[in-house]
Amino acid sequence: MSEIIGKQIEMGVGVEETRGTPQGTAEHWLKKISATVIERADVKSDESTRGRVEDSLGARVVRKWIEGDLEGNVHADSIGYLLYNLYGAVSSLNVAGSVYSHTFSVANTITHASLTLFAHDGANSKERFSNAMLSSMSISAVVDDYIKFTASWMAKDATTSTDTPSYSTEYDFIGKDLVLKIADTEVGLSGATATKVKEVTINYDTGLISDHILGAYAPDDIYNAMMSVEVELTLNYEDDTFKDLYLADTYKYAQVVIVGAADIGGGNNPEMILTLHRVRVIDWSRDDSAGDLVTQTVTLKAYYNETDTKQSEMVLQNLTSEYDSPISA
Repeated sequence: MSEIIGKQIEMGVGVEETRGTPQGTAEHWLKKISATVIERADVKSDESTRGRVEDSLGARVVRKWIEGDLEGNVHADSIGYLLYNLYGAVSSLNVAGSVYSHTFSVANTITHASLTLFAHDGANSKERFSNAMLSSMSISAVVDDYIKFTASWMAKDATTSTDTPSYSTEYDFIGKDLVLKIADTEVGLSGATATKVKEVTINYDTGLISDHILGAYAPDDIYNAMMSVEVELTLNYEDDTFKDLYLADTYKYAQVVIVGAADIGGGNNPEMILTLHRVRVIDWSRDDSAGDLVTQTVTLKAYYNETDTKQSEMVLQNLTSEYDSPISA
């Protein structure tokens, strides 16, 4: 055992063949910025007394689980595993050659596909975290940086990992690659004028339920209880369009289109297209700091569209052929 630095912490991911049973091999090792997904425990103090003023006689571990965050640049292939966990359903098709398109849609179930996380802390610890589920994820873009994600995880328990990390070519995105459009109809999105935004953050929340039962330290299962999608925008304050939408009960369609610069085959690019089928402005504020451009912050919330039978869907284009067929455990 020896000291390590953060760069030596590695994380991989794989779709579980059997829910809660860890995979033996990662399907994809993630190029990350930081990873704080670790084992956690509830330590309960003994409240018994025996005529002493000291606060307790001892303590015991009463529950165990895995929890923490993973942060990194959004890469076109690896992000698909996280999207599959978030949305629960995916349909994949071949575009041309080795380029594939994946449409992620919301599965109306509380048992979206579980993942195994592979956590290698240098030579000190090599573990697999089973039944891993996302509790939340954000995708953030600013004008002067890579597009990044932060994913918050919860998992069931840990076992030893013997897998060897290996990394494939990744395709990233920067702020220049993102365009946001808002329209009255879905068809109208393609011809809509792009909204001039400075920052965009897409926030997902799955409302995780960690189901602990008697007779075990670890949760019996971890369930995704909802699908919430919000998009926060920062842009110059040029008119009252968004303030008026905030004050009125008006619904729109919105789309976030991210197209990378790389040619991944046949003139095709890595892409992410998020379509929100019923959005409303739920918050609006203005910043009027002296000596700078006045900006506004807008929050869009996605709702279920009963006509389209959709709230949101994500289309991802990359070099991965599929996401819903786990490799053998």
